[in-house]
Amino acid sequence: MRKQMRGLTEEALQEQQVVLLSERNKHGDELFNKWQKKRVVGQGMDKIYEKSPNKARNLAFVLENQEKHLKSLTETQISSAFSTAPVNVIKVIRLSYPNSVRGEIFLEWGMETARDVIFYLRPIYNANKRDGVNGNYMIDSFSNRYASEIDQDILGTGTGSALTFTGPNAGNLAIAPIVPFSVKVFVDNVPVATDDGSGNLIGAALSTTLASVVNYTSGAITIYFASGFAPGKGLQVMVQSYYDSEQSSLYTQNGEVELTLQDYVFRVKPWPLGVSWSKMTELLLGTTLDIDAEEALLQGAADELKKSLDFQALVLGWQYARTNSSVTFSADFALAGADSEVAHAQSVTKVFDQAGDVILNTINRGGVSKIYGGSSAMNFIKLHNRFSSAGAQPKIGAHKIGSLDGIDLYKCPSSIVPANEIVCVWKNEVVDTDASILFGTLIPLYHTQTLEYRYFYKETGIAYFGDYRVTNPQYLVRCQFTGL
Repeated sequence: MRKQMRGLTEEALQEQQVVLLSERNKHGDELFNKWQKKRVVGQGMDKIYEKSPNKARNLAFVLENQEKHLKSLTETQISSAFSTAPVNVIKVIRLSYPNSVRGEIFLEWGMETARDVIFYLRPIYNANKRDGVNGNYMIDSFSNRYASEIDQDILGTGTGSALTFTGPNAGNLAIAPIVPFSVKVFVDNVPVATDDGSGNLIGAALSTTLASVVNYTSGAITIYFASGFAPGKGLQVMVQSYYDSEQSSLYTQNGEVELTLQDYVFRVKPWPLGVSWSKMTELLLGTTLDIDAEEALLQGAADELKKSLDFQALVLGWQYARTNSSVTFSADFALAGADSEVAHAQSVTKVFDQAGDVILNTINRGGVSKIYGGSSAMNFIKLHNRFSSAGAQPKIGAHKIGSLDGIDLYKCPSSIVPANEIVCVWKNEVVDTDASILFGTLIPLYHTQTLEYRYFYKETGIAYFGDYRVTNPQYLVRCQFTGL
């Protein structure tokens, strides 16, 4: 079911979003209570819930979906496809899914059906006013003057010799009447003059023989710069002024923002992977190496599933980060004038601030809450004296190595992110659905039947069924380390 609610207040939309999420969370809690009571599979699920209720609910959803899928198969089909019992297939999911890091960096959404819906609140411009473009999302195209009575007009561009500038609209400013004491003149964003409340413009850069004036009623304005103060070549001359939005003639100047509770329908698709092994390997596991072949299969399948989920997400995030502005950091301590690599590493947090500023300057909000990257860059960050390895995961695929100043850090292979690069990610910890990428998972582990060939090897297909949606690519910033 698709919903898009318009014409409601922000408070009403947020309340509606809370209701929808509350209903889903209630169902997730019911499934969680069911699965945590399961012998073996449910062991330790309570600890997952204590740490992250959302991750626990997502786990419950995918376990439920996996069980439904298995129930549609016969015992013979399951044994042929997985070389194991149905309960052990569930164990694979239970072992691997909570260890996936993509839900910590991005958003993981355990799907209830094959066409599940996720909702998120988005404000959209509803009029073309002062840099706001009708139909654009506010976070994609914003103006710091949009919700205000401020108007800005470009009077012209300096030539290095021109001294006279007038309003761009037949000598007038675009919006009038103008509020006295609100007019400011800028050259290259540097203030050079203001009005005195009587229609006169005053400033040290203005002519003392020719009067620079503004008509508050019509908006007519003329500026005479003094000799020697001509705006430089290419520098903009801009006037900022306030108008009275309560005047009926100016009602049309008010910007409009439409708050919409948007949805995205996850459309399930397979992400397949072929798997093969020789009969000799199977025999070695069970005889020569005295390893339980079934347990080895379980752990191997769990590890591969975890890596598959994470690598898909991290590569996608890195690719989108490459489309945004990036930052750089020189790790060469000698070039930076530091005594040692460890001493220079203490300044690496500047990179986090710079990346957060890229996000903030682009969409007017955000920062850095998670960081993942290649081995060399992450090893350098670990040299910081405030780095903590608490919460580090086993070194399998992409894994958490610790945190620095409250920012979780994850290391991944150079095939996913180049060894000298990191990706700084903003994820809203208050609004769950406010993330850069949303991932929906229906069935995390699907197997075809295993085929055994006369050449003494076996072959099967493994697939993950789900979908994803990139909602806020601006939340991703890439940083390159040089001199490592």
